[in-house]
This record gives sequence, structure tokens and C-alpha cells, in this order.
Amino acid sequence: MVFATKLKSKSYWQSLPELPSVSEMRDSALSLSHALISKASITPNESGCLTLVENRLAKLQMLNERMDSTPVSNLFSCFGNGKPTLAFVGHIDVVPPGDLSNWETDPFKPLEKDGFLYGRGSVDMKTAVAAMVVALEHFDALPIEKHIDIAMMLTSDEEGEATKGIKYLVEKLQQKGRHIQWALVGEPSSENTVGDSIKVGRRGSLTARVSLKGKQGHVGYPAQINNPVKHASKILNKLQNKQWDLPSRFFPATSLQVVKFQCDSGADNISPASVDFVFNMRFSPKQTVQKLQKYIEKQLNKTKSEYQVEWIIDAEPFITRRSLIRSVVEKIAFETNQVKPKLSTAGGTSDGRFLAKTGTQVVELGLCNKRIHQANERAPIEDIGKLAMMYLKILIQMNFEN
Repeated sequence: MVFATKLKSKSYWQSLPELPSVSEMRDSALSLSHALISKASITPNESGCLTLVENRLAKLQMLNERMDSTPVSNLFSCFGNGKPTLAFVGHIDVVPPGDLSNWETDPFKPLEKDGFLYGRGSVDMKTAVAAMVVALEHFDALPIEKHIDIAMMLTSDEEGEATKGIKYLVEKLQQKGRHIQWALVGEPSSENTVGDSIKVGRRGSLTARVSLKGKQGHVGYPAQINNPVKHASKILNKLQNKQWDLPSRFFPATSLQVVKFQCDSGADNISPASVDFVFNMRFSPKQTVQKLQKYIEKQLNKTKSEYQVEWIIDAEPFITRRSLIRSVVEKIAFETNQVKPKLSTAGGTSDGRFLAKTGTQVVELGLCNKRIHQANERAPIEDIGKLAMMYLKILIQMNFEN
């Protein structure tokens, strides 16, 4: 397999002492995963998770710094003396468990059953955080010269508005003149087995909240009314069926999905005075926010009705092209599975976008994403050890390349 950036030979690996076994990595990461899952850290509460991680990292002489932004808790931990920095990036907050009757287990009492670890956050992404910590511990213990600095960035605001989490951390680091060269985000990126798919970027996200006014009246006198539902339906049908652009190598085509639509006239024979609807667009770098807004507002103006639209720019698209971190993650994933990993930008937004804006090379590698945010969330136990070992090997290879 040829990687985007040519890597050095394997002679360095042969000079290393024997690495821990996957089962050893698994058991250590599994123990920390249990401790993290047992804390109900629903956004934006960290519920003591960051303290658990701090205590482990402090033993590595890592400098722990809390950069909280109430009510969000953030941790930046690092060791090194000014060399290029590789940061592990993640979150310890989780979404609410929802209706508990849909769960076979208590979502905040981790349970090992049939080869899986059950619990809220077992996939997204407390196990990845645990795997990162264990990888750091074993990397620190290796009797080798360290050519890179290591950092860990954690927040309790990824599942929420994400304005006071990694975004806030990045802003604080910029004020201090601290730059992160490479970021490895632990979001669940894989599809069927760990490392079969890695994220090398993400699409942009634009939300529109629209209120379209009409003229209320009796449906028996259509000439005397201006039904906003008619206009809204026409607009949304056109927007959802429009071919905004074509897919590219890394990005699917831009798409639009309606997520809310509501109106109420108070009676079955009266047209409503207004209709409210919300839609979200996931867009590729072929689009810009301004271009999308201009086209959509043009369609709204065609109704010749009064309207209000609130635009929410959730994220701009980004991609990490040919780079060292991407090549290293691809290499380790290939060696682990003997299959070339899929390079993807699919899924939602991630905190990687905040680092990418500063020039950081960002890649995401985590567990399989089939069960994120679901009732009975669970992760294959063997995958946790596998992921921890991959993180360790990435650290070693990155150190070797610098």
C-alpha cells in the first residue's frame, strides 16, 4: 500500500522493546471505561470524569490545566518542551439515555455481556478516551527519546452547543501562542471493524429556521386566503430535490433535510396564518454559506410573502489532505486489518473543525458507529483493546517520523 506521505522504514520498530499485548491494553482500557461510564456525565456536566483522567495523566508528569467555561468543563494536558505537538481530542459528555424502558441495562452501570460493554458512552466516546489514556501511559513508559510533544484535549460540551468546549480551548491556546500540529480525534469513525474507515474531514452544516406568513381564512373561499403551507411545501420540495453539486472523492453531494414543520389554524376548515419549518444542509467545499443562503432566500422571495429566517452556521467543511498524520493513521489501520481503510467525511460535525481552522492536521479514528446514541449502546470489548493498541502504535510512528 502506498501512503500519501512516504514513511520511514521499519528498522526503528525492530529496535523497540516488546510492546504490551492487545489483551493487556484491553484490560487496562476496559477498567477505565467502566469508571467513566458509571458517571452520568450528560452534557454539559462532567460528573467527575475529567478528574479520573487528570489523576491518571498526572502520574505521567503531564501538566494538567482546567480551562472551564461555565457550565462546561475542559481539560488540556500536555508534556514536552516545545517540540511539534500531537493532541488526542475527545469528549466525556454523553447524550441523555432517553426512555429507560428501552434499555436492557442501566445506562450508567457498565455491564459486560456476550462480548460487549454496555452503557451510555461505551461507543461515543468514553472507551476511546480510556484507550487514549492507556496508549499515553504505555508510550510514556517506553525507553525511547521523545521527538514530539503530547497533549490531550477533553471537554464536556461536544454533544451540546459545542461553543464552550474544544472551540473555547483552541481559542485559549491561541492566546497563549500554543499551536497543535496534529490532532487525533476519537469519535467513532469505523463502520464494521476498528480502523476500516477513518475521517479525514467533515462536511459543513447550515441550519435555517424559517417563519413564513400568509393570510388566514376559510378554506371554502380560497380566493380570499394566502395559505403559507402551499408556499412552504413548494419551496421545500424544490430544495430537497435540487442537485446542489456532484459528489467528489472525499465528499458526498450537498444535501438538505427538513427536521421540523409546524402550523396550527385552530380549526380544520381554516388555513393557517403562518407556518414554521426548520431544515439542515450538509455541504461540501464546493458550496459556501453565502451561496446557499442567497439561493434559498431567492426562493422565499418568490412567494411574495413576509418571512423571517434565522441562519445558524454549525460548521464549515474541512479536509486533511496529504499529510503525515493521515499517512500514519492509514498505515497503522492497514497493518491492523490488512485492508486499506476508507477515507471518509460522512456523519455529523466533530470538534476537529475547531482545530482545522487553525491549520492543524486532523484525522479521526474511533470505534464502530453503528450504535451511537441508541438505547442499549454497546461496544465490542475486543475492539477497545484493539483501538488502544492502534493509538499506541500511532504515537510510536509519529515519534519515529520526527
